[in-house]
Amino acid sequence: MGASTKALALSPVPSLPTHTSSTVSPPASSASRSGPPRVDGGYLHIIALGGLTWTRVQRFDTPKPLGGFGGGLRVGEAVLPWMTLGLQLVGSLGYGVHRGALQRVGQGALLIDIGVLPIPKIPLSFRFGLGVGGGAVREENVGGRSGYGGAAFSGAIRYEFFPRAYRYRPNRGGGWMIAPEIGWLGLPPAAKGRPMANTLYVGFVFGFYFGS
Repeated sequence: MGASTKALALSPVPSLPTHTSSTVSPPASSASRSGPPRVDGGYLHIIALGGLTWTRVQRFDTPKPLGGFGGGLRVGEAVLPWMTLGLQLVGSLGYGVHRGALQRVGQGALLIDIGVLPIPKIPLSFRFGLGVGGGAVREENVGGRSGYGGAAFSGAIRYEFFPRAYRYRPNRGGGWMIAPEIGWLGLPPAAKGRPMANTLYVGFVFGFYFGS
């Protein structure tokens, strides 16, 4: 009796299985959504565009839109999580044929560039511009040109992509970006019947946000 009691006392007590809590890392997409903002800090953007320009000038009849291409440069700062503010320099050339004669329009504008992001975490922005600009129309076999100019306005919508930014800048905002953009540039008439121009364009933007 005593020996059996001593044997039971010396026998090892079986250990109960323990459950260790493991931390499951969130998927990359969830981590990226909770990362730093991408539209952040100063920016430098280059835009290439193609579009149609409708003009009205004094010397030439321009009933058809003039199709062409152009480009621009934008610099500025993300002053708020939902707002950017900067400057934009843009220009374009357009060509068309009227009554067998080649017509050409050249124009440019310097604008204050304002961007609004309705949802700061989503890089979809509505852009507005105001400034000054001008242009001129020439026609084949006709000397001189007929121009327009004065106040200039713009509007656009853009969605920005930041390829691999969350890998190379996981803890810093900003980064390289590419974006499609659809927009309008208008130089309204100074009075009824005066020269004017409207351009509708599709553009591609390439640039960089330096982060804050």
